[in-house]
Amino acid sequence: MSFHIVDYVIFALVLVVSLIIGLYHAFSGGKQKTPKEYLVGNRSMSTLPVALSMLVSFLSGIVVLGTPAEIYTKGTQLFMRTIGYTLACIISSLFIVPLFFNLKVTSSFEYLEARFKSKVTKLLGTVSFLLGNIFYMGLLLYTPSTAMVASTGLNLYISIVAIAIIGTGGLRGVVWVDAFQAVIMLGGMLFIVVQGILLVGGFKEMWSINEAGGRIIFFNFNPDPTQRLSFWSTIIGGCFSTLTVFGVGQISVQRYCSLPTLPKAQLSVMLNVPLIISMNVLTSLVGLVVFAYYANLGCDPVRSKQVQNVNQLVPYFMVNVLNYPGLPGAFLAVLFSGALSSISSSLNSCAAVTWQDLVSHFFKNKTEHRKALIIKVLVALYGLCALGIAFLAQLVGQHVLQASLSFSGATMGPSLGMFLLGGIFPFANAKGAISGCVVASIFSLWLSIGAFVTKPHMQTLPTSIDRCYEYNISTTTTMMTTSIMTDSVTTSNPFYEQATSPATHGEVGGGGGLEKMYEVSFLWYSAIGCLLTIIIGVVVSLIFSTYAEMSLLG
Repeated sequence: MSFHIVDYVIFALVLVVSLIIGLYHAFSGGKQKTPKEYLVGNRSMSTLPVALSMLVSFLSGIVVLGTPAEIYTKGTQLFMRTIGYTLACIISSLFIVPLFFNLKVTSSFEYLEARFKSKVTKLLGTVSFLLGNIFYMGLLLYTPSTAMVASTGLNLYISIVAIAIIGTGGLRGVVWVDAFQAVIMLGGMLFIVVQGILLVGGFKEMWSINEAGGRIIFFNFNPDPTQRLSFWSTIIGGCFSTLTVFGVGQISVQRYCSLPTLPKAQLSVMLNVPLIISMNVLTSLVGLVVFAYYANLGCDPVRSKQVQNVNQLVPYFMVNVLNYPGLPGAFLAVLFSGALSSISSSLNSCAAVTWQDLVSHFFKNKTEHRKALIIKVLVALYGLCALGIAFLAQLVGQHVLQASLSFSGATMGPSLGMFLLGGIFPFANAKGAISGCVVASIFSLWLSIGAFVTKPHMQTLPTSIDRCYEYNISTTTTMMTTSIMTDSVTTSNPFYEQATSPATHGEVGGGGGLEKMYEVSFLWYSAIGCLLTIIIGVVVSLIFSTYAEMSLLG
């Protein structure tokens, strides 16, 4: 397992180009010397770079590693989130983007204060966003670092710090770096998919192996909310969680509000539909390719302890199997591109809402240059917070994608509920919004933390290690490739003897009482938090409205 000099050159080149783009925009134009220039690019950005920036802010290294790991261990049901994503982008473009764009906001939570005439509602939304994003950034730092360890043996902590140092910048630089890195991500994943499919004998062969292994699952119509993944949770839950990102999410709001016209802002969100579909198809195919290869080989790297966890499957496959000079380096560049883009975007957005919603009124008399400097200090402070979370991220267990979706759903769902409550129900008031958000946040976080502690749904689909003894852990690419191309898929692969067996690996959920509640699918967290906020908000608003009317009459 070693890098060629070409790999280091390609990897370094991507990072250097990203740095040059960021520095160019930092020292050109307004030189990021004012809050408006630093946070919203003077509202003069271009549509396509903004759309690509939203894409890579959403599809981070967590998705690049986590989606193939999910497909490998659980099957393809999660892919149906793509429909939920599409619905959310359409709803956001038609109904939510006009609201924020016409208000010319820097922070999406300014709307809550204006709508409910309450600083507390804005504070609740801001705190929810900051908590969710700090945790998310910690995972962003940790995830590609595990790939670096699997690929190069570099110390995990050195990798985390290195990514944290690189991922900073103002919005204009961030957007253009994101656009460059989006091209790298899409091109790199496409190359991996093509090479992997050729390796396992073609698309039809890959699909057949995954069908026999029980990985092809799209239409599980079980309505039980404790079902880890189903058709309903992936589409409905996926739609709600995506609305928190592309609709009211600060990262997206900050970007589409940086465009000069409303039609361009709406187009930037709609362009993400084909982009997200493309990326989801590619990352899912990577998972299918990796499974097909190791199923045919008869040696699962996870169960045979060749990797520490499932999140290292793809980089391990890249270095040990597709180890053509330059390809592992390109893959790491893809991973780091996703991580850097998402971290830069999250840091910038955290600084934006902190400045706009929490501290700007303390510095009204400062010069614009000094205000921009304070925002940059905020970026650095949030980077340190994320760094601390990254060192604790090893506690999240096997699936970083599930951990990310769980906590972000629990924190952002109630916030989405406040936005929808204010936008849909004219009679809703601050007391209703605050009550709904607080109760829903407590309930959602309780579900999320309870699931983290009890770890339900740990079972995985069957794999085989029966033939691992035939191969040394450091088997050369040639031996492994020769083996897979010469074995008979249907007769000599020991995996297929297990594929029809219900046996699973790991813990299986199925408790009673409170433990049953913790088995609710993590994809429902956003929907539960949002709907609970709206229901409580409507009831409390009606109660206080009725009480106020009675007081006036009395």
